[in-house]
Amino acid sequence: MKLILSGLSAFLLTSLISASETGSIIPADIIRKEYKITENGNQVWVYHSSTVKEAPIPCILIAAAGTRMFHGMDLGDGDVPEHLPYVKAGFAVVAYSLSGPWPDDPVTDAGVVKSITSFIQSQGGLKDASAALQLAKEKHPFLSGSPVYAVGHSSAGVVALNLAQKLPSIRGCIAYAPATDLEQRYGDKVISQLDTGVPGFRKFVEENSPFRNAEQIHCPVLLFNALDDSKIPPASINAYVERLQKTGKTVKHVEVPTGDHYDSMLNAGIPQGIQWIKTQEAADSKP
Repeated sequence: MKLILSGLSAFLLTSLISASETGSIIPADIIRKEYKITENGNQVWVYHSSTVKEAPIPCILIAAAGTRMFHGMDLGDGDVPEHLPYVKAGFAVVAYSLSGPWPDDPVTDAGVVKSITSFIQSQGGLKDASAALQLAKEKHPFLSGSPVYAVGHSSAGVVALNLAQKLPSIRGCIAYAPATDLEQRYGDKVISQLDTGVPGFRKFVEENSPFRNAEQIHCPVLLFNALDDSKIPPASINAYVERLQKTGKTVKHVEVPTGDHYDSMLNAGIPQGIQWIKTQEAADSKP
């Protein structure tokens, strides 16, 4: 089955890895509890302020970043900088790992097939997100009445958009610099190669590409990107925004001139996202 790895080699060299290499120290006034899903060992990290009130507060549901969007990923220190700003803003955060992390070295076709199959079986993170949210509510009852926002950067932004397509409980979605057209992103050669080794892969891509399934979005969406993004072409974000608008969806698009792929999200995108959530909550609270 060496055909799979050889067919993927060119794509993997240019594929998107969105997690930062640098971790963050968690401030003393922020609590993080770490759990694992019994069935598969997936990680769930729940953050909240040490002075959290029992009243419902917005809950940020965010997947691990850094996947190539056809396999899963564990949570790591590099994810933390994306989590903390929401807690500092008064929200709770439920972060979760994605089924099917990339195999350790030496990478074999069997390991690749296992990772991709596991990711497909999780419906691209849908089952992982649902299980994480359920566990978080069981462990932290104050989250039971919280409005849930699917949020993510890059690959995790694709997961967030898919939750906005398929998970009715999502109140809003924020996707920072996501790859909105997976069919274009992979290319037919890679899709065909993977579909040969993992039957059903092409169908999975078709069912989970945000661009193809824009009409299924059921909640307001905020799209964010930088004009100098070296990973995601701004034109692809613009095309997706236009598609959402044509299907009558509620979408806000924020584009900044600089910051590239990661720093733009961390320094400008998240503050925009936090304000957008506050605006959504204020509008929903009106009689």
